[in-house]
Amino acid sequence: MSTTETNTISAIDTPSPEAGNTTVQGRSVFLVETTANGIAVQTSFLTEQGQMLQMPAIFPNLDYALAQIDELRRLVNQHFAQAAQVGAQVIAAQQAAQAQTAAASNEVKGEITAS
Repeated sequence: MSTTETNTISAIDTPSPEAGNTTVQGRSVFLVETTANGIAVQTSFLTEQGQMLQMPAIFPNLDYALAQIDELRRLVNQHFAQAAQVGAQVIAAQQAAQAQTAAASNEVKGEITAS
């Protein structure tokens, strides 16, 4: 079972590199998603107008970069924990269904031998 969730980590407001003669204001964000293949992380740039641009994350200094990396690590751990929990729930549901099927099969066998 695959779940999708997006979390953002915002960087301080910084101007983006110029695209032609246009300057865009906004912040860098991480998009974290749980997929069937694992945890996917993508960086983007969220403009003040709410547009998502495909750009790398911008870290203005080392302390800020490390703080954002720690937050990203927390988000990735959270996504793996949620995926493990969903996996455990799926296994428990499958075992319950198998037990129910086995019990029903035993009841049918009991009725046939009792006849």
